[in-house]
Amino acid sequence: MAKPTIAVLGRPNVGKSTLFNRLVGRRRAIVDAVPGVTRDRLYGSAEWTGHTFHLIDTGGFVTSSGDPLEVTVRHQAELAGRQADLILFLVDRQAGLSPDDQALAENLRKLDKPVLLVANKVDDAVHEPDALGFYELGLGQPLLISAASGRGVGDMLDVVLDQLAWAWKDEAAQTDAIGLAIVGAPNVGKSSFLNAILKEEKAIVAPEPGTTRDSVDSYLHYQKQTLRLIDTAGLRRKARIHDAIEYYSTVRTLRSIDECQIALVLIDAQRGFNRQDRQIMGLVRDQGKGLVVAVNKWDTVQRDADTMGAWITEMRAAYKPLEWVPLVFMSVHHNRRVWKVLQVALDVHVETRQQVSTSALNKFLADALGNVAPPATRGKRIRINYVTQVHSSPPLFAFFCNHPRLVPEHYRRYLENRLRAQFGFTGVPIKLSFRQK
Repeated sequence: MAKPTIAVLGRPNVGKSTLFNRLVGRRRAIVDAVPGVTRDRLYGSAEWTGHTFHLIDTGGFVTSSGDPLEVTVRHQAELAGRQADLILFLVDRQAGLSPDDQALAENLRKLDKPVLLVANKVDDAVHEPDALGFYELGLGQPLLISAASGRGVGDMLDVVLDQLAWAWKDEAAQTDAIGLAIVGAPNVGKSSFLNAILKEEKAIVAPEPGTTRDSVDSYLHYQKQTLRLIDTAGLRRKARIHDAIEYYSTVRTLRSIDECQIALVLIDAQRGFNRQDRQIMGLVRDQGKGLVVAVNKWDTVQRDADTMGAWITEMRAAYKPLEWVPLVFMSVHHNRRVWKVLQVALDVHVETRQQVSTSALNKFLADALGNVAPPATRGKRIRINYVTQVHSSPPLFAFFCNHPRLVPEHYRRYLENRLRAQFGFTGVPIKLSFRQK
């Protein structure tokens, strides 16, 4: 039995994201005074007295708006409610009972799920009587909390555990999941890719660039592996980050790269391979993560038998590290090579964990030194005595020599290229460390 899932629902600006952040113990959801900042379902894990559960933060539920994006957000909230084992229905003590609260309460009753009514922003005992009006919703006595200060949150979680006492089980299966971050510039098709894989509207897809503001985690079982799919907000150049919401979305994208094992960088075939794509790949390499590059919207390119080869040649000429990165040309819209991307990502994950024996490495080193000896630098002869792999994911190779600081960059690249030619490490950044013997 899987860990239970709890969805936090409520109309905009009642404090859902503030409560979500307090429960997961870190700032995962965007918190801003602007109503409706959380658009997607945002997943996290929370723990209370040794019991762990999934938590879903949702976009605000608005019944009256006809705006297409608001309608989509409302649909997302409904999906989250159907997925959950328990719903925390959050209302705002300061604003009081509203028609949207009443409409949402009516919809929640139709789900046939346990619902806990939670009155937020009850900062002290003086304001507790203000929450009495929420009895009209017919969902029982409201639990009184302040998500901002933490008042009453522990008591609320005790009630949650009572409601979900049947559900607890070992969570090792999720811990062992392979993290795959889906990253790229805005509007390259990241959410569409995720939806195609999951075959449901897990993330909002809209024609406007940048509609995914948070990182959205989903889990998928594929080829006997559990994948944690992280759909992220599109990375923009710093000059285009105009407000706090864009800034924190970028920060969370960087954190998503940090948390994953493999990063899938999507490129828009219509826009072509550009500087921003190279910068994103650089971020992945700098953090030592496995890298797969997928060129999306390939169906929109006029091509012949030589087009793909020409793209590969031009991309690798423009960015040398692509010589060791697998490239997949796909069309999410036509569902072409979408699943191949996942298979390639799993292959790269195997490469990240490769451990080469010291004996094989020193045979490699003898051949490499015999082919091209280290050049003399500053009148000093460099002698590399032996090499060993000291780390994997990413792989780190320690070369022991007499003058480690004098090994020139071009010879480091030579050794890396020889390592890749002999041992693979496709899609994996290799780190070389030169140390005093």
